[in-house]
Amino acid sequence: MKTKFWLAGTLVLSLGSVGCNDKLEAKEVADVTASRSADMVRAVGASAQVMNELSAIKSLGSAATLLSDSFAGVPLAGLPGTCAEPSGDCSSALPERSFEMDPAAVDAQAALVEKILRERIFTEANVESTDGDSTLFRLKGEALCTTGSAPASPACVEAANQLQLRIRATRSGKNGIDLGFQIGQNRDEPLVLKFAEKSIAVVMDLAETRSMVQTLAPEALPALPRVMVGKVELRLTENGKQDVTFSTSILDALRFELESDGDTHTFSTARASPLAELRMNAQAQRVSFALNLGATEYSGPYGGTSALSRQKVVYSVSGLSYEFSAEEGQEDFAIAHVGLGEAQSYVSLNGTKLFTADLNALSGRHFDLSLTQGEGEQPLIRVRPEFDLGASFFLAPLKADPQAEVPSFYEDEGYRVRLSGGGAPSFRPVAANAAKSFPGGLQIVSGELTLEADGAAITVPAGKCLVGQDTPAQGSHPLLGHFARSDCP
Repeated sequence: MKTKFWLAGTLVLSLGSVGCNDKLEAKEVADVTASRSADMVRAVGASAQVMNELSAIKSLGSAATLLSDSFAGVPLAGLPGTCAEPSGDCSSALPERSFEMDPAAVDAQAALVEKILRERIFTEANVESTDGDSTLFRLKGEALCTTGSAPASPACVEAANQLQLRIRATRSGKNGIDLGFQIGQNRDEPLVLKFAEKSIAVVMDLAETRSMVQTLAPEALPALPRVMVGKVELRLTENGKQDVTFSTSILDALRFELESDGDTHTFSTARASPLAELRMNAQAQRVSFALNLGATEYSGPYGGTSALSRQKVVYSVSGLSYEFSAEEGQEDFAIAHVGLGEAQSYVSLNGTKLFTADLNALSGRHFDLSLTQGEGEQPLIRVRPEFDLGASFFLAPLKADPQAEVPSFYEDEGYRVRLSGGGAPSFRPVAANAAKSFPGGLQIVSGELTLEADGAAITVPAGKCLVGQDTPAQGSHPLLGHFARSDCP
């Protein structure tokens, strides 16, 4: 009997709590969104300004350029001369990226955002209805088309009113508010803006976006994919003072289908959270970036007017990942978790594979790369546990297309490039030395480099160099013949 009374009492209290609602006032919405938006603008501006002075960013760019230039003299495509400059200078300096922002301009922008949100968007006059812990704001063109410093444009007001824009403000988590942007008479909600205590995120629903276009501008619908599904998120997080993270996520797998001239094009990519993440920590004077693309695929018709025209081509990438960081004063760098996904990547024609690629298939499908710059010598590049790339070409079917040029060594051939041995094999670029008739190449410092093709192989042990040569030796493999093992100068 006592147990039943306790259950009845709990049920009454529960029903009573449901009947009470914690109304979300316009002022609270304005306070939260305005203050947090302004704080984020200032945090990003302060972090970016400090990052602009970070010498490690420039060092990282220089290191990447050195790494790229290391291969300029070696015909990696198997064809003579990847460097076409008469001077022999094939440097590919990366463009300098600047994060410079004027502090006064940043502060003014933050103040303007705060003013608009408090005085023109989230006001009592714009409240259309309330329901439990949600408040619905109806926004008119008069509020959207001006900051208040000048009259709104009549054309803008008319266009904005046709959108029938509403914002649904709802409590979320601890001290959080979600803003759902509803458009049109069907109240499609393609966009949600999420304000948490230390982050702001934008979530876009692609299916809702297409539905919105269908309602508001049906004449524009043919220009959109017939299938648009998935959700993406852009997020800005304040980790601490002058420490922010920008991230992008695919919350639900994306898929697009588009009809063009009677052919179907499709694109899909798997869920990835986060997909990319950039962190700027001005306090620690560090910047870091990570990418983690999931399985991604495109399919569409083979182009041209040959016998292959309109046959189905599929490009399938199992994934792409890497991450790095740079700190003030840092000269040596590491790029971690480099990979092409967890399975084979390929290109196919009508279900028959034309090309396949496997990276470190027998050693975790990933590797770490480090670059150490010694005094007076070229940087040392080390991989861990190894670099093992297998690529197979089956391009003979493309010979049915007169426009396609298919070298014999790509018709039906498998290749493997492997740098292994000792758990962390290494190499360094070696400059050309005319006095010693050395064309420039790669010196294997530790471990062993092997280039393999069907029936041919080149092995370069530690202490020797890999060089390129324009004219293959008589009887050598048509592709591997452009490479040779050589003494280093």
